[in-house]
Order: sequence, then structure tokens, then C-alpha cells
Amino acid sequence: MSEKEIDELINKIRGTTPSSELQKEVETLIKADEEKAKLKKEAADKLLDDIKKQEKLLKEKAIKEEKAKKEKKRDKTGKYLKTEPETPEENEEDEEEGEEQTNETIKNLTEQMAKLTEEIAALKKRKNYRTAPPAAEKVDEVDDFVKQNITKDFEMIV
Repeated sequence: MSEKEIDELINKIRGTTPSSELQKEVETLIKADEEKAKLKKEAADKLLDDIKKQEKLLKEKAIKEEKAKKEKKRDKTGKYLKTEPETPEENEEDEEEGEEQTNETIKNLTEQMAKLTEEIAALKKRKNYRTAPPAAEKVDEVDDFVKQNITKDFEMIV
């Protein structure tokens, strides 16, 4: 048997692993955490894109509604038509409900984005990858201080 085989057997008996195996485990954990962070970032980017698209659609819809209202007030020659005034209470209620709904959806999506960015930042800063502590060094000789203080009543357990 070579020294390497003997060291491996001793490590197996002790329940320890060589440092190279520990390093491999740490590297796999780091890679897995990086992949998770990338996936979360992609999801956050997708959410952000969805929010921007919704915002554009809402703005376009509001602009179209304004144009439609203006077009209704004019005839083919471009002159304004006489229309009966709408009751302002009904019109304001409809607008307030629509604004509240869009504000709530935007608020919810921005909160989700903030949470995801915090999680991504935490994963990037994280340095402790749940590694086992290194194996303790084996002591060949007992310390002189301990040798001097051993009395007859003291039993040494090996």
C-alpha cells in the first residue's frame, strides 16, 4: 500500500474527507447558487419588462380615449358639436376605479421586484456555503504545561 492509500483509509476511518473533495463540494454549491441567482435575475427582468409593457399599454389606452372624446365632440367639418354635459360624478367614479386598479397592480409588481432584487443581492454577498469544519490536527506529544500538572489522582484517557 502506498502512502496515499493509507491516508485515504485513515480519513475514511476518521470520517473526514481530503481537502480536494471539500473544495469540489464547495465549488458545486457555489455554481448552484450562481445558477439560482441567474434564474431569479431573469425572472425579475421579465417582471420588469411586463411592468413596462403594462405601463405603455395603459398610457396608449389613455391617449386613445382622450382622442376618442375629442373626436366625438367634432363633426366632419371640424366644428365642435353641442353635446349634453355628462354628469361629473359618474365620469369621475369610473376614472378613479380604473386608476386605483392600475395603481394597485403597479404597486404589487414593484414590491415583488424589490423583494427579488434584495434576494439576488443577498445571494451575491453570501460567502458561507455550509461547508463542514476542517479536520482537527492530530497531537503527537502532550503539552509540557499539562505534563507538569498531572497528579497521581488524575487519569489520562486516550
